[in-house]
Amino acid sequence: MSGGRRALVALAFAVLARTGHAQSPQKPIEFRSQVAAVNVDAFVTRGDQPVPGLRASDFELRDNGVPQQLELLLAESRSLKAILVFDTSSSMAGDRLEALRVAGEAFLDGLRPLDQAGLVTFSQDVFWLADPTSDKAVVRRALGRLRASGATSLYDALYAGITLSEGELRPLIVLFTDGEDNTSWLGEADLKVVVQRSNALVHVVGWRPPLPPEARRKLPLQTETAQDRALREIAEAAGGRFWDADSPGRLRDAFRAIADAMGHRYVLRYEPTGVERAGWHRIEARLRGVKGDVHVRRGYWLAP
Repeated sequence: MSGGRRALVALAFAVLARTGHAQSPQKPIEFRSQVAAVNVDAFVTRGDQPVPGLRASDFELRDNGVPQQLELLLAESRSLKAILVFDTSSSMAGDRLEALRVAGEAFLDGLRPLDQAGLVTFSQDVFWLADPTSDKAVVRRALGRLRASGATSLYDALYAGITLSEGELRPLIVLFTDGEDNTSWLGEADLKVVVQRSNALVHVVGWRPPLPPEARRKLPLQTETAQDRALREIAEAAGGRFWDADSPGRLRDAFRAIADAMGHRYVLRYEPTGVERAGWHRIEARLRGVKGDVHVRRGYWLAP
């Protein structure tokens, strides 16, 4: 129900009840055994800048070690379904919540007219504040209703966002959090399997307040927490990355950069040949004769 609160964690519980702990939904989001072609979302950088103008012949992709014949689809020809998953626990109260609202609006500004966006928020519960829609004004109004209270069910909320991204459009999850998960039913292992078996591109933005000068002198590099490591690994496995933000400006810039990068991605399409169809498929991609780094998800799952 758009605009109203809708608890989503029950989706996860229903799946886990059928499949057991650390098992993912039996229906993958895009890579189904009956689908002949696989679409792989790729981002190519040289330094920190995207590399434009590449052709299918500039890429080499291996599926479980076997080279594949590629077709290149323009990313801008395929609309997005972007699900914002925002931490609204009590630690977000005040200026931090306002900075998140501004960053969310900056992200919406970077989407194209036909791209869809939706909004999920979480404290100890998970709520769906805006259905995925191409009407960005609906999502902006939902951002205006953000309120901070309660604990943090981060993993449950990420699962909900991935579930909501199902469909024909290119799925994107942008998760923001400022704290540690302390009330989720799901765990890191559950989410890693779910991400592997979905086709969602996942970006994670973590709020890390700047250290005072005396602390910076004693600890030049901020130590990565166990949760940050887990979220970074989840994002990288899904073809995204973990972004640090220590100020409202950097938070806004991170969300703008994520939206901008989606317009510079390539979609590599192929029909798997020379490999077993069912099960886990490891993806490796690189460039031929062109300098740059290719960022893709690490693999996909085909149900038997």
